[in-house]
Amino acid sequence: MRAYRPPASASSSEWVPGAVGASLAAQPLKRTFWTLSAWESREALYAKAEPHRSIMTSLRSTIKESVFTFWEAPVQDLPISWPEARRRLAEQQRADASGTRGPQGHA
Repeated sequence: MRAYRPPASASSSEWVPGAVGASLAAQPLKRTFWTLSAWESREALYAKAEPHRSIMTSLRSTIKESVFTFWEAPVQDLPISWPEARRRLAEQQRADASGTRGPQGHA
């Protein structure tokens, strides 16, 4: 598994407006990839800014299954660790499977 973070010298505004940080974990031989990102606001996430828009458009045909979950975290809690992100994602998947509301009220 590999993780990526932008160089410390790159501010979020230099790579994607509204982004605070991002990380990628991958198991390429299994064709499995996870992204974890922090945004200034939900509106910034949905702004469809480049390069995210073009990348996601080009990957749409190759993505078999995607699971998304959202939560809020104070900036001092960033970055969220991969073990914590996986725990939260598993919690959301269990909530989705049981039809209950997830950690942020998502059904």
